Amino acid sequence: MARNVVHLALFDEEQVDEAAEAIQKLRDLGISDKEISVISGTPLTEKMLGRPMSWTRVPVIAISGAVLGFLTALFFNWGTPFLYPIRVGGMAYQTIPTSFVVFFELTMLGLLVSTFLGVFVEMISPSFGPQGYDARVSDGHIGVLFSSSADLDPQLHEALSNLGAEIIHGAEAKKLWLF
Repeated sequence: MARNVVHLALFDEEQVDEAAEAIQKLRDLGISDKEISVISGTPLTEKMLGRPMSWTRVPVIAISGAVLGFLTALFFNWGTPFLYPIRVGGMAYQTIPTSFVVFFELTMLGLLVSTFLGVFVEMISPSFGPQGYDARVSDGHIGVLFSSSADLDPQLHEALSNLGAEIIHGAEAKKLWLF
């Protein structure tokens, strides 16, 4: 059984279409999307590269924070007057118009705080795909990082070189990686 080798294919910044074709060629050769990672100094969406959309847990965390903020506002507006009833000048315990402000503010506070924490957790969560770096990525190159078996090396070199990629082998790329 052949061992997996990490490769890095570098494309110029103008070669976004070629990088997308390279990702499709890698899929055609049997490399799954989990074993392919794209690194770039400029933001490239998944749609531009023909990749499946990556899902995060941030929306679920944000909505749960908003619900928690709403429930906190509900307690402050309706629960507190029942726990500590104080009649002031014959006014009602709960007033609807002034409650809207507290509901809005605490719901938005819960949403914002939980969104910040959700993004923070997503950023520090480990990545399980291939990892590596080349200094030319900071200069504008697009890097397609992938791991494959050593048996596919000739086919990979031919397919990616025809698209204009500069291929760095795993052994050579370790010198350039920060990890």
